[in-house]
Amino acid sequence: MQVWTKLFAKSPFKPLIKHAEVVIQTVETLEKALQAWHDGNTEEMEKLAIEVDRLEDVADRIKEEIRDSLSSKLMMAVAREDVLIYLHMQDKVADSAEDTAKWLLVKSPSNVPAEIKDVILEMGRESIKAAKLVYEAIVQMDRVIESGFAENEIKKEYELIHAIEDVERKIDGLDTKLMKLVFENSDKLDWGTGICILNIARTVSNISDKAKDAAERIRLMMNK
Repeated sequence: MQVWTKLFAKSPFKPLIKHAEVVIQTVETLEKALQAWHDGNTEEMEKLAIEVDRLEDVADRIKEEIRDSLSSKLMMAVAREDVLIYLHMQDKVADSAEDTAKWLLVKSPSNVPAEIKDVILEMGRESIKAAKLVYEAIVQMDRVIESGFAENEIKKEYELIHAIEDVERKIDGLDTKLMKLVFENSDKLDWGTGICILNIARTVSNISDKAKDAAERIRLMMNK
């Protein structure tokens, strides 16, 4: 715990960056799992999905260690409550990746139409792009603090936040496209496969939703 306390003494965002690095590993592993699922490589997909679960556990442990180390006596440039709320939202990105990985393991994609798999893969890539942008945003927030809230550093931060919001809007469009495809192909899909597809889509979308929530918390911290 002393390690985290020392990091907080340097900047309130150093520990969040350490946690974010594991979150990024989690979503990058999920991206590989989605590709394997799309390609019908079940053995590889299962191995990667299990690794997503392991990495999410690591992220959880780091989150708890950070919470235990964040003393109210520490003097920081931002409120302790804001740091904890942001940490919770960032961790939800990894949680959503784990949820997706579990649904990938439920059913073989062998009878899923290629056009549906293509849209899910695109949704996954876009959602993971949003998660990576959140990592960039928390690193940039550290620079904002170190610069004493310099205008040019704040501008870079807002650009990242807007980029996350753009990705989230794109995901919304892909989600609608997927639902239409599922209903158009209902005669080719059994009930279980349809449910599985929609839940993969839902959990993948949650990655970008949580990324947007985390970005909004960064915006609020800057406004304060």
